[in-house]
Amino acid sequence: MKLSVMLDNISNQPFSLGCVADHQFGEGAEELRAAAAAIRSAGSVVFTGMGSSMSAAIPAAYYLQSQGFPAEVVETSEWLHFGSGWPRAGAVVLVSRSGETIEIVKLLPRLKSISIGVTNVRESLLAREAKHSIFINSEADRMVAIQTYTGTMATLLLLAAAVLEEPDDKWREALRGATDSLAKAIDEEQAQSEDWNEFLAGAEVVHLLGRGPSLASAREGALLFNEAARTPSAGLSAALFRHGPVEIVDKHFRAIMFASQAATHDIDLALASDIESMGGKVRVCQPRDVPSPFEPMIEIVSPQIASCRLAEAKGIDPGDFRYATLVTTAETGFEKP
Repeated sequence: MKLSVMLDNISNQPFSLGCVADHQFGEGAEELRAAAAAIRSAGSVVFTGMGSSMSAAIPAAYYLQSQGFPAEVVETSEWLHFGSGWPRAGAVVLVSRSGETIEIVKLLPRLKSISIGVTNVRESLLAREAKHSIFINSEADRMVAIQTYTGTMATLLLLAAAVLEEPDDKWREALRGATDSLAKAIDEEQAQSEDWNEFLAGAEVVHLLGRGPSLASAREGALLFNEAARTPSAGLSAALFRHGPVEIVDKHFRAIMFASQAATHDIDLALASDIESMGGKVRVCQPRDVPSPFEPMIEIVSPQIASCRLAEAKGIDPGDFRYATLVTTAETGFEKP
């Protein structure tokens, strides 16, 4: 079995982020500033996407909120079918690595707000039709979003910083530090990757728990286990988990707890301890010395490696999809990839 493609995508993330940074602070800086100015003048912003693209937007929305700028994240399908006419004002950032995601394609012409497209394909419909277009410049992935996920997250955080008119030098240095932390995390997780098989042995479902910006890691991590390892998984708010779902904890329970958010660090660790006292097993992910707000970009390495190793143990080539396709271009039916 060859697992080199997904593992190569994981290992290549620091290089890919360098490409993203070079573009956003270089050739793409004018596009980024123009989009930021449009958002700033609108007075609020909604980020929308599907799957990885939606998760990648969560840290940017939280960062803007923390600085007093109204921002939220909405799943594109929900907005398309159930959110007609909302929001009435503000800017909309549509996120799609392909720029051809069916829900994005259908929503875009209905928007009356300022539209900003964020995509990794220059010639895509989203890039052509949005009022402002931001090219991510990430290295491409085989199927599962790995480099494009971290690249999209970095781009959206830089967009948020530009909305707030924060200094480029500050963010260039922070992204450089986060990229170094990412490279270190990848090396460490690779060296300990066999531990994941022991931890996940006997697990029927994997739960991923987090709060605030780390909800991005919980949701994207769950998606990785579903896609790459074909293993049922759930990404939940750690607080929500305490309100009832905790009843499922037994000796078969496995969870990854993302505890890098300072505001909830102590209570997240307390929940992990409680789960273990009930007989479940928890792996705590809390990257240290990572420039805020880039913690979720480092956290995701654990489920990336874990899902890849679990796929290997199950005899699955991660990213060798049976039903899904690289670009979802229809809302019904499944064509063979």
